Amino acid sequence: MLPEALLPCSIHGNVVLPHFLGEHDHPWLRVLLEEYARFVGRHQRELDERLHEPLPCASPTVKRRSAIHVLARHCGTCHVATISPRRARAAVFVEAARSQVEPALVLASVAATLSLTATELTEALFADLPGECIVASPADVLSPGELALRTNLAIAQGFLFRSTALVIEMEGNARAVVRHAKWRGLICAVVPREGGRRTALEMSGPYALFRRTLVYGRALSEVLPLLAWWMRRGASCPPVWWLVVMGLARLVGQAWWIPGAAFFVGLFSLFTFISPYLAGSSHPLRNPALAADFKR
Repeated sequence: MLPEALLPCSIHGNVVLPHFLGEHDHPWLRVLLEEYARFVGRHQRELDERLHEPLPCASPTVKRRSAIHVLARHCGTCHVATISPRRARAAVFVEAARSQVEPALVLASVAATLSLTATELTEALFADLPGECIVASPADVLSPGELALRTNLAIAQGFLFRSTALVIEMEGNARAVVRHAKWRGLICAVVPREGGRRTALEMSGPYALFRRTLVYGRALSEVLPLLAWWMRRGASCPPVWWLVVMGLARLVGQAWWIPGAAFFVGLFSLFTFISPYLAGSSHPLRNPALAADFKR
């Protein structure tokens, strides 16, 4: 979740206007991805020092920080050490407290005891600190457009996380969204509008609660990806089988019933074949009265 300081927006009276990333941000996003790839395999503190400096091209400060936050969570870091950092610190600190020699001699003595070199022991001492972690290579390389989409999703979820109320207007196919809201325990109500054709789903935001706002806010932010799926698979989108039939009908013209009949006969045969496997198991009637009524 993006911190409040990383949410790009402008306030006009009582209206908060989010600033999302668009195609005009792709040039500096590409430079950011190149800079991040250049530091793969190096310490995280080196990358942080570089990203605190401005990029070679112009980029909005808040948007750049938001994209960096999203990119860091996508790539992640890893620990590289020949020995557990906790074990290395325990051995070195105990030996340093026991003896009164120089630190270099302490490291050499402990390294010989652990069958390591002094350099390997030094690198393992604080390898689990955030700045000493190694920048990992991402499993899938993001394009500037994908990074912009992920950043926009994080920005929208960040605003939802700090909202007091949310109203979603949908037309058809709203059952999946309502089911998800009920399953996640969101406080919501369905209000029909415009004669029942449109549906408004009113939800309470995290800032309308007194406790557990973190858990509730995360559950509320999960609605956004579901709404994106609903927009792609809305009620106005015809089913696949109808598109197939209409496409064949367009090709053959007035003889549309020929491919249509063949398609529906094949579909009926398919369901006739698989229906025994879809039907549940049946049991004989054990009540004599019901069995007698059934035989009539």
